Amino acid sequence: MIILFHTIWYKKTRGTMKLNLLISLILILTCNSAYAEITEDMKKRAKEAGIVIMRDHDVKRTYYCNDQFARETHMNMQVAFRYSQVGDVEKAAELELIAANRGLEHAQVSVGKRYVHGNGLEQNIVEAYKFFKLSEDETSKNLYIKVIMEHMTEEQINEAEELVKNFKATYQ
Repeated sequence: MIILFHTIWYKKTRGTMKLNLLISLILILTCNSAYAEITEDMKKRAKEAGIVIMRDHDVKRTYYCNDQFARETHMNMQVAFRYSQVGDVEKAAELELIAANRGLEHAQVSVGKRYVHGNGLEQNIVEAYKFFKLSEDETSKNLYIKVIMEHMTEEQINEAEELVKNFKATYQ
């Protein structure tokens, strides 16, 4: 449906390459986002955190709930990057962990790496696995998880899978 719309729009307008690229990216991003209906649990947790839910979102990706929350989550990552640049890895890890617990995918990959190496967070291979798996990042699935699984026991893998299954992103 979306591709058909884009094709018809392009033929009618003969839009510029930049405009077509922009429209294509917007369509791809909006179609690939997994949104879910707001549950009572989500409403309760958001209210407790003082967050107003403005749109449907996945329970594992709460930062989608409103623009201000999404902006704050992304800003945490930018500030974390600056802390990393000046060598304050504990503060950087703290801010990345907030974004990762809100469901920001690239924050989850970064936190997973921090848990693997003990860089700003205490080394924890189970937590690393959890965040790599939650990120749904292709490199995480195809490389990082496979590498760390070589160093995990069956119990650790089961524990990590259970954490992934029960993960609910935070509104805080």
